[in-house]
Amino acid sequence: MKNPKPPYLKTYGRHLPAFALLCVAAISLGGCFEGPKGDTGPAGIAGPAGPPGPAGPQGPAGIPGKDGKDGLQGPPGPGSTVYAKTLDSIACGSVGCTSECGSGEIIATATCLSNEGTTLQASIKAGGAAWTASCPAPANGMVLLCAKK
Repeated sequence: MKNPKPPYLKTYGRHLPAFALLCVAAISLGGCFEGPKGDTGPAGIAGPAGPPGPAGPQGPAGIPGKDGKDGLQGPPGPGSTVYAKTLDSIACGSVGCTSECGSGEIIATATCLSNEGTTLQASIKAGGAAWTASCPAPANGMVLLCAKK
């Protein structure tokens, strides 16, 4: 008996032209899809903000700030026989400062304050129920010491 030809050898001649055509097409189309890169396009719109991140660690303590302005003079204490009373530039006008101690008290001393560096003499008047002290212009503050009689 004769050796029969395997079935794949029967179609050997028909596939050769198709294979050659595919090789030619692959070589000719090989450089068609690559070209120079174009310019960068404009940026797109920003997306929505993400959720806030966790808090960072606490930093070192800062340097201390400068001291605040002194508060207003409080009322005299119940057992106090002498107290200080102050007037600032808001309480003093263009003609100077005037203040008085309460009834049953006397002015022990009065000091006039000025930004101009001059020494101003306070005028103390005793009369009636209350003693008064006045500082002439350009005084912009005064300190009184009041004492109980």
